[in-house]
Amino acid sequence: MESKKNCTIISLNSKNGNQKGTLRYISFKLICLSLYVIGFYYVFLNTSLENKGLQIVNISNVYERNLGEAQKNSNGSQRKRNLKLKNEDVNKTKSNGNIKSSEQKVEENKDFTNNDMKNNNEENESNNSMNNINYNNLSKNLTEKELYDVLNSLKECPSKEDLRNIWTHTLGIAKEGLDNIYQQLKASIQNYLDNDFLSRIEHSSHEVFVYKYRLEGHISRIFQAVTNEEVEYTRHFYTLINNKHTLDDILKFLYSFLEHFKTLKKQLHKHHQKELLADVEQDRNTK
Repeated sequence: MESKKNCTIISLNSKNGNQKGTLRYISFKLICLSLYVIGFYYVFLNTSLENKGLQIVNISNVYERNLGEAQKNSNGSQRKRNLKLKNEDVNKTKSNGNIKSSEQKVEENKDFTNNDMKNNNEENESNNSMNNINYNNLSKNLTEKELYDVLNSLKECPSKEDLRNIWTHTLGIAKEGLDNIYQQLKASIQNYLDNDFLSRIEHSSHEVFVYKYRLEGHISRIFQAVTNEEVEYTRHFYTLINNKHTLDDILKFLYSFLEHFKTLKKQLHKHHQKELLADVEQDRNTK
């Protein structure tokens, strides 16, 4: 009986042990399975989170890139608008400048045309005037302007006969103004002339009005000085035209002669004015 009980107890213990081993094994498998599932979900969640993080980063990068492109496009558009406005301003300025330049050119062309027409008219008048000047007609003296017009219009050297006629007119122009010198000298001693008196000329029995005699003496000496210069220059002029000469040689001689005579007349006037006043004052003190 005891043997049976022991066998029964051992059998029961063995069964209980087997059941406990089986339970432990099952529990271990469940634990391992749970750990595997937990590990799998952990890896899955971690991977999912990383992907989402990368996606978020990518989205953020895309957003930033799009934002940068949008700003760039906006700035580019603004620059384009500014450049367009600037170009419009430049074009407007250029347009205004072109308009002003065109208006200025129109005015300049108008002025140039008017001046050109004026010059042409003056030239035509001068040519017409020149056509009417006959320097070979010695019965009528040329004026100073007409003589200069003739000289300035010469394109080639005239013949000797024409040059002689031109010289005759030149002499007449050079001696112009001598009558004015006489009138001015006379006016300077008019008070003496109004109180003139008769007196016998030295070494002569002939009586003259003293102040008038003094005046005529100075005028005579002026004319004599002019005549001497005239003779001297005439000799040089004929020597010039009788030898080889050019138009330039002729013009230089004529212009220099006219200038010389202007200076000569001024010098003679000044000198004889001073001498005349001294002479009449001396005569007044000795009458």
